Amino acid sequence: MKILAIGAHLDDIELACGGTLAKAIKNGHNVKMLVMTDSAYTNFDGTVMRTREEALSEGNAAAKSLGVTDLEILEFPIKNVPYNGNSVEAIDKVITEFNPDYIFTHWVHDTHQDHINTALSSISAARNKGNIFMHEPFPPSGRSYTAFRPQAYFDITDSIEDKINSLKEHKSQHIKYGDDWTDAIRGRARVRGFESGYKYAEVFEIVRTDFKL
Repeated sequence: MKILAIGAHLDDIELACGGTLAKAIKNGHNVKMLVMTDSAYTNFDGTVMRTREEALSEGNAAAKSLGVTDLEILEFPIKNVPYNGNSVEAIDKVITEFNPDYIFTHWVHDTHQDHINTALSSISAARNKGNIFMHEPFPPSGRSYTAFRPQAYFDITDSIEDKINSLKEHKSQHIKYGDDWTDAIRGRARVRGFESGYKYAEVFEIVRTDFKL
């Protein structure tokens, strides 16, 4: 089985579905990560929050920590990822070449414009694919006026540590948010696990699925 995870920034995928990807790899499935930006970030006041070199180094280390060997990074502008023909076709090209069975992307009601446009572009590009899941948002983004609907639960009990360790590879972000960040991520996974009868879980809202008997 082939799985494509699409994120706007380096760390988005690990944060939202890193446990699912790590488990899939352990079970012998083929996983590709597609990131829309190099994730270098400068604040409105000119403060450099993360350099390109830091972001790329951290992103590659995090993917490796999950067991992912296929990480592709596009060059759309951070904070200004579009939803237009260029973004749709860039993702469409990857989908055509990789031919995934499952696609994971952002939630369309996220509060980050890059996340929203990545989600919309992914859904448009995957118009001919049968399994599309939007992952649960997590602060500092995702505090929307619309409620996320947890519909598909994936057991990540055996891969929660892989998820946490991959996030710690994003050292600039871990320093920025501290251990409270990873503690909260673990806590969210524990709550989702409790809801579904697992110890730890990640949840997704379903765009479509081609469930077969």
